[in-house]
Amino acid sequence: MASKINLDITDKLDITCRQGDTFELTLTLKDSSGVGLPLLTNDYSFLMQVRGSSQSASNLRIPSPQPGSEGLIIGSAELGAKSKYNFTFKDVDNSGNVTVFLSASDMRGVPNGRFKYDFQYKVGDTHRTLLEGTFKVNSDVSKAIS
Repeated sequence: MASKINLDITDKLDITCRQGDTFELTLTLKDSSGVGLPLLTNDYSFLMQVRGSSQSASNLRIPSPQPGSEGLIIGSAELGAKSKYNFTFKDVDNSGNVTVFLSASDMRGVPNGRFKYDFQYKVGDTHRTLLEGTFKVNSDVSKAIS
């Protein structure tokens, strides 16, 4: 008989992006056979949140969270997170593709620093966390192009 079982399928992926640049990350979700998931047909919902960490080290810059946000830096309006900046999910298809998007104008307002994030999906009664890791935002030197 087995003595352990691990139901955590979450992969670690660290992300580095730039303040003021458009954030676009395309993911392809596949089943155990390597076939893309039917995201449209099965009506998948997505959630990605970036949060400050309460366990800050000297190399982390954690901004003061807004009251009631519990350190939420970027949210996802699709599943009810309320944040000043929210990821959207576009180019969703039945081959398992989804693009996580945040506009350049919103990214200008995201503070530079190192944060934690995760990416989840929900379909029917199933809710899974697929990715987690560090979300590093490098500061931008140039100001917005008109």
